[in-house]
Amino acid sequence: MSLASLEHEEVEQFTHEFEALFNAGDAAGMASYYAEDARLLAEHAPLVRGRDAIERFWREAISRGRAADALRTIRLDEVTSSGDLGYALGVVVVRIPSGPELTTKYATIWQRDPDGRWRLAVDSSSPNP
Repeated sequence: MSLASLEHEEVEQFTHEFEALFNAGDAAGMASYYAEDARLLAEHAPLVRGRDAIERFWREAISRGRAADALRTIRLDEVTSSGDLGYALGVVVVRIPSGPELTTKYATIWQRDPDGRWRLAVDSSSPNP
């Protein structure tokens, strides 16, 4: 999957689709938004390179989330683009019924493919104090 534009409304819709894919356990659907050579940087994890490895990362994250009965939501704060690159900033909140609420801030870098569609090139997150 990909986005036709990086307009705020379309990226907002993406965040809802992405969290729905996570909550449905669809790691392949999540990974389909990434470029083939995308990078994912997450706390306490080595750099994840490539769509296949990113799918495995999400499959493991989904498994951990389900084991904790967690609900994951995404809030988009900012999105902008210029030429064939853009970025989005926001916050992910993971609510665990029997544990803490985990808040992570994220920055994603998007690139426009030759077909004009947008895909995730870099996905980076860190704890939100």
